Amino acid sequence: MFSLFEFKRGYSAYRVCGTLSVLSVAVILAGCAISTPLGPIFGSAEDKTTTGSIPEPDVRLNASMTDADWQQAKAALQAAMDPQNPGASIPWSNAATGAHGSVTPVAEAYVDGKLTCRSFVAAHAGSNPAQWYQGKSCRRTSSAWSILSVQPWALPRA
Repeated sequence: MFSLFEFKRGYSAYRVCGTLSVLSVAVILAGCAISTPLGPIFGSAEDKTTTGSIPEPDVRLNASMTDADWQQAKAALQAAMDPQNPGASIPWSNAATGAHGSVTPVAEAYVDGKLTCRSFVAAHAGSNPAQWYQGKSCRRTSSAWSILSVQPWALPRA
């Protein structure tokens, strides 16, 4: 029978303890090489917290809007999406380009994760006939409203 404290066949207590120490350290370090998800410790891959270092995309009603048109429409969007707005349509216009339209909230504000969101219908007219859009605009606490999704809207046909 083998024991740490018995000296048989030329084994010393230091030699056995040294070997056991090396094996223990090897087993511990081998555990460090195992790949495990560390999401709860360091944040998950699905964490999409905005830090401000990368600006959010500036989604417009349509790609043909000029920057000046979008600034006017964006101001109307901010006023229309305000939860204090009971659903009034907010008009906008740009005299320089002749573009005009309106933004109308179509539902009460609701919470979606960490965002406050509100659905809307918007009109945009200019050199082309008026076009209608429906979309969803959201914001974080005390930040500006941003359009998250928008698509063309048409009245249903009877």
